[in-house]
Amino acid sequence: MTAKKETKKELKKPTKLVTKKTTKKPTKPVITNEMYEAWFFKLSHKYFVQMQKEWNERNLKIKITRQKDYDAWLNYFKTLSPNVIKILAITGRDILNTEAYAALSRWHDIISNPHRIDKIHQSGLTNNAARAKNHKTIVELALANDRLGVLKATRDRIAEKLQKGAGARDTAALARELTEIMTQIADYEKRLGPKKDTKLGELLSDMNGASRKRPSDNGGGSRHTSFRSRVTIEDLEK
Repeated sequence: MTAKKETKKELKKPTKLVTKKTTKKPTKPVITNEMYEAWFFKLSHKYFVQMQKEWNERNLKIKITRQKDYDAWLNYFKTLSPNVIKILAITGRDILNTEAYAALSRWHDIISNPHRIDKIHQSGLTNNAARAKNHKTIVELALANDRLGVLKATRDRIAEKLQKGAGARDTAALARELTEIMTQIADYEKRLGPKKDTKLGELLSDMNGASRKRPSDNGGGSRHTSFRSRVTIEDLEK
């Protein structure tokens, strides 16, 4: 009996070995310089500028924010380090507008020639923001029909251009314009009468009732016997 059992066990079929199928991993594509250049040159100008901006902000660790005018760009770039300005002068040509790049170029030139920074300090550039808050623009003065204010604002604008250092050809023209405008301001102020802080203005003030208008027969604003009626044009011009 035992022999028969052993023969039965020996006659059993051998078990099959299950082999797992191994899938081959796809090989990574090899990107050559020629392939990368072909992809890069197909980009539109919009994406190229965006990549330039991101590259500068990431590698130079700055955030380029748009400024309103040339003076604002000058104030913005003065906060950057000289090394950043040197690199940005090369890599920022495609992402900066004309005013921004002109301001950047001026600081880049000052780094090589530090003595030229005196012109910026003389123009009072650091106080432009405070002045802009307290003073109206020429357009606002013109809309308000403030003739004297427009003349003074134009005078200040020309004076700032001269302080910043205009060219030899522009300096003479700006100086002539400044002289003409200053003459117009002086003539206009004469027509307005004496200022309150002058002696004549104090005499014409309401302290003694001299400037108080009273009705008269000829429609004037003062009596013939009042002090104002005896003030002549020559007195006002002194």
